[in-house]
Amino acid sequence: MKRITIILLLLTYLPCMHLYAQETAKKELQLADSKWKFGVNGGYGQRVFRAGRIGTAERERYIKDFKSGISYGGEVAYFPWRKVGFGVKYDRYQSKASQENELTEDVAIQFLGGEIIHKAVMKNPRNAVLTSLLLGYQPYRNHTQAGDDQFTFNGKTMGWGVSVGFEHRFSQKFALNLTGSAMMGAVYRLQRKTDFNTETLHLSKDDSVDLSRFSFSVGFSFF
Repeated sequence: MKRITIILLLLTYLPCMHLYAQETAKKELQLADSKWKFGVNGGYGQRVFRAGRIGTAERERYIKDFKSGISYGGEVAYFPWRKVGFGVKYDRYQSKASQENELTEDVAIQFLGGEIIHKAVMKNPRNAVLTSLLLGYQPYRNHTQAGDDQFTFNGKTMGWGVSVGFEHRFSQKFALNLTGSAMMGAVYRLQRKTDFNTETLHLSKDDSVDLSRFSFSVGFSFF
């Protein structure tokens, strides 16, 4: 009698389990097929320009602080296909460094441009690897104080970059991202402003402002 009861229970629950598995698979598939994506992120940024000869330990600390900063931004992306999407991305890098009372520099580098995204969905549809190719506009600004003199340097250039990120979907509407990015670009013409005048500086390749940098960030995405 007990065996018959167990068999009947199994026959009753097996179709329910099959339907539940189908429904779960359907929901997981929907997670991977979201068309629109809105994201914000923030983290650590590091510039990679060559500093030349560093004479003192104080100068070395200054360069280290000057190269290190924060990076944050956001993006909007649309996926017309499951594995390929297009988006608009904004990123801002900031750093500030001081060397006693002799020199202070406050730098901001922005990026605004388009991106082509490849999404590789993993065995678990909640997880995906996103690889992006970036191309866009990069404004540069440096507020400099050298002794009693103050300057503002402004420049702009085109830039490009790549990023690779891991995305985990917690629900149909929310995901966590861990992303590494590398951006490239250089400024060959600067506008220097003081309280009295403005002049344009044309820089050689050796004297150009290298905007190359990489960043590691944590982000949140909404679908």
